Amino acid sequence: MASLLSLLNRLLPFATPGTPLLQDVIHLAVLAGLLYFAPQIQQRLQRNSSPDGRLQNEEPEPVALDSARNIPIRDQPQPQAENVGLNVERDGDVQAPLENELPANGAVQPEEEIIDEPGPADATRLPDGARQRNIGAKKAKSLARKDQRRAYHEFMRSQGVAQRERDAEGAAGREAALAAEQERRRAKEREVELRKANEREAKRIRDEAEREATSKRVELVLDVVREELEVRSMCNLFRVAQMAGDEVDVEWVEKILKTSGMIGRKGDTMTMITEMGWAVRVTAADMAELYHAALSQDLGNESGQIENEQLGKLLEELMAG
Repeated sequence: MASLLSLLNRLLPFATPGTPLLQDVIHLAVLAGLLYFAPQIQQRLQRNSSPDGRLQNEEPEPVALDSARNIPIRDQPQPQAENVGLNVERDGDVQAPLENELPANGAVQPEEEIIDEPGPADATRLPDGARQRNIGAKKAKSLARKDQRRAYHEFMRSQGVAQRERDAEGAAGREAALAAEQERRRAKEREVELRKANEREAKRIRDEAEREATSKRVELVLDVVREELEVRSMCNLFRVAQMAGDEVDVEWVEKILKTSGMIGRKGDTMTMITEMGWAVRVTAADMAELYHAALSQDLGNESGQIENEQLGKLLEELMAG
């Protein structure tokens, strides 16, 4: 018995081992009844909420139309018991119309002829606009979003068309302005190139003039120093720098002499520059005469050594003499 109750508690929905079996059975019956009667309850609630008493998805009843006038029968005006030009007696006799109700000329107007025109193929079917359908909130939001997107795209398209029209209107003027601007830039570039070319040409001419002037100064310095060394065996470089020009100094003259290869030893001849700015050329014969004069003048000290300063003065006297 206990195993059977345990099995029922497991099979019944929402059942727990702690609740009585009778409570679980009642719970099951209530749920089954709700599930069975739920569709009927939903239909009744929808019918009560609808203004015309129909369900949400229920089609409206077809309305019969008058084939002669295409007017719904229920909407046609009902004939009224009115006397139009005739008086009806109680016994059913019809009296003649009154004189004041007849036309002035005495002619009776004929009744309007009813033109028998063909009606629609399906007179009982309503137009599409007459059908109404209730839609849910989700569908309404979706349709609203579609309308917003459609309006947005239409607005952007109209803006693009307007922009293209404005661009087309000012295209000719902009092209002309652009062409003028390009021509102005090309003229400016040509002017800059011409100025640069003139500057390069002027610089080239100045450089050539400077090179020619420098070459002439170098030739002048070499000629003067070479001539004085051959004649006097010594040359004053300060005087040579003054002859070359105001921009020339002794250092530049010494550099030219060293670069030309005039300074140095060649065979038994030695050409050198002194600290006093003199270029001196000494030969082996000059040195022999210097040593002979130093020995004859007894220039040495007690130990027999001769100082360089004494030899320099003696050599200067020999070169000058």
